[in-house]
Amino acid sequence: MIGAIVIQSVFQSIPLLIFIGKYGIKDYIANFLGFEKRFSFFYALYIGIIAGIMQEAFKYLGVELKPKRFAIWIGLGFSIIDIAALFIDASIARLITIFIFLNLISSLSFHPGTAMLLKYGRLIGKRFQYLALAITLHSLIDGGLVYIEMIGAFVKPKDILTYINLYWFIVIAISIGVLLSGYVLINKVDDKPIGYVPTQT
Repeated sequence: MIGAIVIQSVFQSIPLLIFIGKYGIKDYIANFLGFEKRFSFFYALYIGIIAGIMQEAFKYLGVELKPKRFAIWIGLGFSIIDIAALFIDASIARLITIFIFLNLISSLSFHPGTAMLLKYGRLIGKRFQYLALAITLHSLIDGGLVYIEMIGAFVKPKDILTYINLYWFIVIAISIGVLLSGYVLINKVDDKPIGYVPTQT
């Protein structure tokens, strides 16, 4: 997970580095809000996709090399790092108690859930389909959070509160749904020896 975060951070810095390289640091600072308003959707989408690819790919490597009973623990390892990153990122909104609580629920549900789904996909010979699903869901969650944070400065407080409530409702629903689905599905299949490569029927 730490390796995924490090690589993820490097790739997520590329758009800003390109902007600074093209316009200079002074223009970037002077036009920061304009940059966020103009490119908020695409920037959030990029950040989300990079996070999804890096974390779910590393998570897949973890469950690939361990028996299925370890999948949930591998997911929890990702949750712990995710939660630690929450407190390192000292965003005011994220330090509000309710947002900490929601982050805890989503992280402790989503990461173990996708780890189990990834192992299930591996065991039934549909590894790439389930990896693509995990990446997509992860990208939507992370990208959505970045987008909400970026547009917060450009919309009315009443509107942003509506967006935040809708976002967290969707995220919690996805996270719990993934956890329950992963638990049910992984317990429907037998474990296979490490190195076994199933064929899709």
